[in-house]
Amino acid sequence: MKELNNSVLQLPLNFSQTFLPERRLLSKILEFAAAGGSGTKVAIGEKTGIPTGKSTGKVEPIIYYACGMGLINALKKKAGIWELSLTQLGSLIIQEDPFLSEVQTLWMLHLMLCRREGETSSGIGVADPWFALFAEGSFRLGASFKQVSFQEFLTDRYGEKSYLQSLSGIVLRSYLRESCFGNIGALQQVEGELIVRLVAPVDKDFFPVYAAYFYLVWDELFLDDDQISLEVFSERSCFFSIINWDDSAKSRWLTWMSDQGLIQVDRYTGSPVLLRLKTTDLVVMEIYSELI
Repeated sequence: MKELNNSVLQLPLNFSQTFLPERRLLSKILEFAAAGGSGTKVAIGEKTGIPTGKSTGKVEPIIYYACGMGLINALKKKAGIWELSLTQLGSLIIQEDPFLSEVQTLWMLHLMLCRREGETSSGIGVADPWFALFAEGSFRLGASFKQVSFQEFLTDRYGEKSYLQSLSGIVLRSYLRESCFGNIGALQQVEGELIVRLVAPVDKDFFPVYAAYFYLVWDELFLDDDQISLEVFSERSCFFSIINWDDSAKSRWLTWMSDQGLIQVDRYTGSPVLLRLKTTDLVVMEIYSELI
C-alpha cells in the first residue's frame, strides 16, 4: 500500500466505515504518531484505547481521517503494520492544542479534509464526499438541503453503492456532533431534517488559519508557480467555495494577507495576480498567532 500523507492521497471512498471523526480519538492517534508509533491496528488499539477488532473497529478510519486532515503521515506495510509520524501541522497542533479544543484547530482540520486532491486533473477531493459537499454541493444542493438530497448527489457521483446512505449521514453528523466538529458551525440542523450550510468566520482570529490553508493548498496544486491569478487559484482549488465566502469577505481577508506581508496582490492585469512572499513552514507556525 502506498504511503498516506497530507498531499498526495485520495482516501478510499468509504474509509470512514460507520465511524465519526471524534476529536478525542484523533487526539489519541496524534499522540501515538508523535511517539513514532507503529503496529497492527489491534496493537494500536491496545496502546491508544481506540476501540478496534480484527475485522472492524475505529483505528484505521481514525488513521485515514488524520491523514486527510494533514495531521499525520502513515505507511501500511506487510502483515498489516502501520507506521505513523506527524506532519508539521500535526506537530504544531499537538504542542498548541493537543485535545483539539480550539475552534481555529477544528476549522483547519475541516478545511484540510475538504481540500482538492492534488495529483489528478479531475475535480475530486482527498476525502471526496467531504469535498463534494463543501466544494461543489452549493450548485447541486443549495444553501439548505436534507440528507436524502445529499445521498442522491453522492449516488449520481459514484453510482449505486449500498453504503452511501450511511456515508452521507457520517459526513453530515461530523458537523452536528459536539464530539466532532459541531462547534465550528459549518452546518446547522434546523426544522427537523433540514441542514443549512453556513460561512467560515470572517474574523481576524481565524485569518492565520486560512492563510496556512492557502499556502498548503498552493503547495499541493501549484508548487512550481511563484505567482498565480486569483481566478485560477480559486477555480482549481475551490478554496472560496469550501470557505463559502462572498466577495466582501474575500477582499477583507486578501487585504489582511497583503498587510501581513504574506502575499502581494497585483491588480493591474485584469484578474488579480497573487505572489506568495513567505514559506509555507513559517505561515503554518502562525496559525494561533491571533489568539489572546
